[in-house]
Formats: sequence, structure tokens, C-alpha cells
Amino acid sequence: MKSEIIFEDQDIFVIYKPSGLATQTNRLGDVDVVSELKNYRFQKEKTNNGPYIGLIHRLDQPVEGLLVVAKNQAAAKKMSEQLEKKQLDKHYVALVYGKLPQEGILENWLLHDKKINSAIVVSKENKEGKYAKLIFQAMKKEEISLVQIQLITGRHHQIRVQFAHRGNPLLGDSKYGTKESNQSSKEHQVRTIALCADKLEFVHPTTGEKMLFQIQPRNF
Repeated sequence: MKSEIIFEDQDIFVIYKPSGLATQTNRLGDVDVVSELKNYRFQKEKTNNGPYIGLIHRLDQPVEGLLVVAKNQAAAKKMSEQLEKKQLDKHYVALVYGKLPQEGILENWLLHDKKINSAIVVSKENKEGKYAKLIFQAMKKEEISLVQIQLITGRHHQIRVQFAHRGNPLLGDSKYGTKESNQSSKEHQVRTIALCADKLEFVHPTTGEKMLFQIQPRNF
């Protein structure tokens, strides 16, 4: 497996997804997190029925980090409810180009163009735009800022788009980067998006126990 199981019990997986591995893909023959976990459960449990894998949230293919995945429908329902009620806290760490204030909030309306798999910031009046909010704290402020991020909403490419719109694209992000940020990525040998879902907080769907998982980025 390319993904790594951090925690497992009868209801959930918490896994580390490496950069370059899709969470789920429709392309036949391609490996993704879902297919890896299905195969893992099939080999381990030797069941005749196909093993259940319930995605609660996703990470972009170039992004590394933590995911929680349900092993049954009851757990998936409760975890999805936590996500909808914003009780599943997703935290990230990133390297962004340029200086930032010590802390801040980014609020925008984002429009996802599925044809080109991209998102843009649009006006609040655009009926197709979706509200996006995140909170950030800059831990190191130089030409490159090390930033902790808490997602309040979960929109397509949200972190990448909102920081790029602010003038601080993520290092290694060729899609939303600028000439200057791409050059800085080369100088600092950042070859993939410098973004990691490094921390997850939620309540266990069965036991009610508060769960906290945290990792260090492996790509930067």
C-alpha cells in the first residue's frame, strides 16, 4: 500500500495519504486510497461480500496528509454529520510565497470549473459561487511563510485558491502559482505542493471518545 494506516478499529481508519495518490478516481486500473483499503480489508477479513469503505472527506491528489475513513454505514453517517456540523476539525500546514500577518481569516466565494478542474474567486453576487472560509496563523514570516490553517469550509482547491488570490500562492503549486512563486519553489527544491493535512480532531462515531491525530509533513 502507498497509503499508511495510522489507526484502525471496527469502525474507522485514520490513514496517511502520500502526495501523488488519489483519494478516489474513476479511472480503471488506477490505484487510489479507496481501492487500497478495500483490498486490505478483503485480504485481512476474507469476506465474500465486498468490504465497505466510506469516504468522509478528501484530499487533492498532490496533497499529503490525514484522512478518516468509515468501515461501515453507521460510522459513515455519524462522521458525515460531524463534518456537516463542522465538528470534524481539519488542520493543515503549508509553505506560502511572501509575507503574511501573524494571523488572519480568508473569506471568499469560489466557483469550481469542472471542465478544467480549477477554481476561481468570484463576487458574492455570483449565484454559482460557494462561500469559503479558513483561519490561518503564520509561524515564520520571511520570503516564504510557514502557515498553520484551519478549514472552516471544504471547497475545491480552497486553500490553494484563497492564498493565491491573496497574492501568496503555495510553493510547488504550478496551477495557481505565479512566475515569482514558481521560481522560489525551484530555488527551495519544492517539487510538489507544500501542503499537508497534518491534524484531525473528531469524536469517535461509536465510543464518543475525542480523537486527535497529528503528523509531521514528509514533503517539506
